[in-house]
Amino acid sequence: MRISPLLYVDRCQEGTNTVMVLTGALDHDSAHLFTATMAEALSAGVRSVHVDLSAVAFCDCGGLTALLKAALDARTKRWEFRVQAPSSAVLRLLALTGSTETLLGRQHGAVAHKNDAEAA
Repeated sequence: MRISPLLYVDRCQEGTNTVMVLTGALDHDSAHLFTATMAEALSAGVRSVHVDLSAVAFCDCGGLTALLKAALDARTKRWEFRVQAPSSAVLRLLALTGSTETLLGRQHGAVAHKNDAEAA
């Protein structure tokens, strides 16, 4: 029997920003929790979401897809979506998939490319 890893999503308001702190595993089995919390925030009229990934111990392609979809939705609807403080597990996945710049911005993307070149 497979027990799916747990993901906890805490959502709070900090000024005009909604902050989501994810803890645990953001994967195929748990990404729906993040997606549902995003949908709740948007239906409440939120226009700025910051997602703290510092406590995400594991992230797979299902979690990455959820993050990329949220970023795409943000651009389409002209609201702010920012990923903050990604854990080393998340950073590694972003680097391996070429998603660093998309989710963290150009400055972080340049650092990831530099680190890849140094490792080679």
